[in-house]
Amino acid sequence: MSEPEFIRAVLDEAQCDLHLDVNNVYVNSVNFGFDPYTFISNMPAERVVYMHMAGHEREAVDLAIDTHGADVADSVWELLDHAYAHVGVHPTLLERDFNIPPLAELMPEIERIHQAQQRWKESQHAA
Repeated sequence: MSEPEFIRAVLDEAQCDLHLDVNNVYVNSVNFGFDPYTFISNMPAERVVYMHMAGHEREAVDLAIDTHGADVADSVWELLDHAYAHVGVHPTLLERDFNIPPLAELMPEIERIHQAQQRWKESQHAA
């Protein structure tokens, strides 16, 4: 059973919804060598109700650590766009657990989430 199949089985059995951690999908794709876009495309869009963004540290080409202590990487921003395209726009949290900069330095990332949400909402209404 693949991980997406396992997640679907858990969601079905528990009759619950999914918190999609976009950064964690990216980090796991680096560490376990899978395509994060395919992984997200295999998530049940109808079960996603909440999303999460964070930063990570890159230790090696094949090792990333989901630290929540750094700026969100460009590759994770791109994956967020893919996630919105697949599951729709949902509340999305920017998490920072340490190395917390002043609020003024975090606001551009918050604004980037907001802009992505607006862009996808507008494209959904146009379709």
